[in-house]
Amino acid sequence: MAAAEGMAMPLHGLRVLDLSDSRAMLAARLLADLGADVIRIEVARSGEADTSSGPDDGIDPLSLAWAVRNANKRVVRLRDPSEQDRQGIARLLAGADLLLESGAEAGDLLPAPVAALDTGHPHLTIVSVSDFGATGPYSGYTGTSAVLAGMGWMLYKAGTTDRPPVLPPASMAYDISGVMAAFAALMGVHDRRRTGAGQHLDVSVIEALQQTTDWALPNTVHLRETGQQVSEIRSGGGESQPVVACKDGMVRVAVLAAVEWRRLREWMGDPPELRDPALDALSTRVARWEELKPHLLRLFAGLTMVEASEEGQRRRIPVTPVLRPSDVLGAVQYAEAGTFARGPVGDRTGRYAAGYWSIDGTRAGFRAPASELPSVSTCEWQDRPRGFRVPCSGPGSAAWPLQGVRVLDLGVAGAAPETARLLAEYGAEVIRVESPNHPDLLRQLGGASGMAPTFISTNRCKRSFGVDLSDPRGAALLRRLAAEADVLVENLAPGALARFGIDLAELRRANPELITLSSQMMGPSGPWREWRGYGANTQPPGGLTYLWSYPDLPEPIGANLAFPDHVAGRLGALAVAACLLGPSRSGRHIDLVQAEVGINLLAELYLRESLEPGGVRPAGNDSPEGSPWGVYRCAGEERWCVITVRDDTDWANLVAALGDPAWATEDLRTEAGRRARAEEVDRRIGEWTSTRTDREVMAHLQAHGVPAGHLMYPSDVADDPHLSARGYPVRYDQPHFGPVVLEGGAFRSARLPAPILTPAPLLGEHTVDIAVDTLGLTEREVKRLLADAVLFQAKRPPAG
Repeated sequence: MAAAEGMAMPLHGLRVLDLSDSRAMLAARLLADLGADVIRIEVARSGEADTSSGPDDGIDPLSLAWAVRNANKRVVRLRDPSEQDRQGIARLLAGADLLLESGAEAGDLLPAPVAALDTGHPHLTIVSVSDFGATGPYSGYTGTSAVLAGMGWMLYKAGTTDRPPVLPPASMAYDISGVMAAFAALMGVHDRRRTGAGQHLDVSVIEALQQTTDWALPNTVHLRETGQQVSEIRSGGGESQPVVACKDGMVRVAVLAAVEWRRLREWMGDPPELRDPALDALSTRVARWEELKPHLLRLFAGLTMVEASEEGQRRRIPVTPVLRPSDVLGAVQYAEAGTFARGPVGDRTGRYAAGYWSIDGTRAGFRAPASELPSVSTCEWQDRPRGFRVPCSGPGSAAWPLQGVRVLDLGVAGAAPETARLLAEYGAEVIRVESPNHPDLLRQLGGASGMAPTFISTNRCKRSFGVDLSDPRGAALLRRLAAEADVLVENLAPGALARFGIDLAELRRANPELITLSSQMMGPSGPWREWRGYGANTQPPGGLTYLWSYPDLPEPIGANLAFPDHVAGRLGALAVAACLLGPSRSGRHIDLVQAEVGINLLAELYLRESLEPGGVRPAGNDSPEGSPWGVYRCAGEERWCVITVRDDTDWANLVAALGDPAWATEDLRTEAGRRARAEEVDRRIGEWTSTRTDREVMAHLQAHGVPAGHLMYPSDVADDPHLSARGYPVRYDQPHFGPVVLEGGAFRSARLPAPILTPAPLLGEHTVDIAVDTLGLTEREVKRLLADAVLFQAKRPPAG
């Protein structure tokens, strides 16, 4: 269904003043998608290009980026703000619930410095988004989305070893941090609802990204500290989940489990040379990739992308098509799912990504382009609906914004469990519902205890209820738990709950206030709705694998990351937090389609493709934001630094930092001149960086005001001086496992303590307590259910 008007959305009545730049622009857009009234005020300096209007004759990528991130907002564009404008902004602040700001520009518009605003506006939740946060050694550094992608270790598995790492398309780094900024904002609103007081939240882009790339931080540090081999060198896109040519393009085959390999071998005709039992192990298949590759090429040579994927999925083998932008826009799957919405772009009509969520079957996303207002004096907040409330009647006693919320986690691997973990970190009680008959993939990595760094990272702060849902008595217990819960999240395989006789709509009828969230790879509708796979399978059908590549390679390589599991988890937590704020708290159902996460993160590129068919291709490290713009080799093995020049001032600073070399001639003072000699300029910069360490390059260029950052590997994180100063790497002694380094929080507040950290549970560790205290079962009933293997209690692993 099309996106709803704000009235249908949970944040209708929330008032947001948006004074952000690209680091938080999407955060305000997401709040608007969820129903908030967002007024954006921005300053257009004399001589600046106007990126706020859509294209007329040509297609300006920056205008499209602006259009996507400011849909559903009302916008005032000022030139040289007057005192009258500032008085109007002060009036808006008095009625606002949230202020989003991310740049020095806000200081020119506000009646007081950001740090002092709470004195005159004690009700206001202020969210400040900066590249590195307000404190720490890098707090004064300048960044771009590309620089932060490198420092957020989005690049350490991106690209082939014979080339520089390849940057992600669009502005994914800043947009991902925007998701976290929106969640932080709602934690502030929840806290205000309990206490009546606003607060100032410090959101760090680098920490938001560090949280969402994959589980490499806890894994890598654990391997290093236990004396095991650690390799972080890029492997060319991942032989474990390869991209393979077929009749009309490429497919990605993510065969991780032994049973999946055996199914694939059978599909290939069970050749004798592949019957070696050692090939059941993923590590062996990676080592023998060149031996396996010809068999896969023969298998797919006569099949189209979709045919190969459909047959693979029928055989329960994770295979998905590597779609190009035109394929995505033309796919029946996305037409039936309503993934795109038509809307005006200047004088033309384009296709906007329709939004990340559907709530009760209605898109929470694009409704209309930004609505231009003539002046601040004409801005008025919309009336709040009946029943809307933000502040409580008086100070509350709860220390955490989500204290008192009970969440049932029926998730596996990354997406839904990450949603539940984020809610737990801010006060929710999370009960993980699981069974040893179908253990979580991440538990299977942990041996007898079920504890591995990946599992601990995603499932800390939770309790575990072991139950067999295939037994009608177990399913009945889940229904009783749901009757006592506020939220249920799941990302089980399509049809799994139905096989247990569980119907989410039925649970919401029994508990009218229950919020449910489902997150599957392709969602609940369309011909591909039964497809399943891993994160690597989710990237290709959304176009991300094709676009995250080099422009001159015949075969896309993408990035071998568990993406978008963690981003989907945060989008899920954001939507749940919004629904918990809804005026009626009536039961809601949220659908979060994982393949559509990538599509929405690339929304500006799809909008461009709809206006200029065939115009969107992999850009590699080129960017419309400036030139030069790239990843440059430094001294040492696989050491790199991202350097970006946004404008002529950055270029002058770079030239000064390089010592005013003779090759930096007059014609390079303009972007057009630099683009005309881009290959030479890149080579000259690379010659300079190659004799210096990555950190020396970053520190020297940052001292001259040039946005630069070293490519950070997971092993760098635990010892990074900035992240350590901000308390981001958290060392924790996990029971039944030992020391582990975990990801810390992405935002700070003087009011909110650091995120909660309690152990990840053994399977069934809290079954008896939950059965007795929450479900009200007698000890006799619990013993019988345990004896009948309907309930499961944790078995303590042997010491050592």
